[in-house]
Amino acid sequence: MQPPMTFEMCRALTQLTRQLLGAGERETHTHVLAKGQVYRVVVSLEPVPADQLHDVINRYL
Repeated sequence: MQPPMTFEMCRALTQLTRQLLGAGERETHTHVLAKGQVYRVVVSLEPVPADQLHDVINRYL
């Protein structure tokens, strides 16, 4: 199991998601430089079906 993300990371991903959806996009590909290394970043947005929301919410409790 992955360690929980920080509030700052969740906030940044929420902002990115809003920007992508606002631009009519569901995915993006880019490169970033962090700690002296170039990383390939791929983000894809997939809506969670209503019948799975309970499970998703419970993951964060």
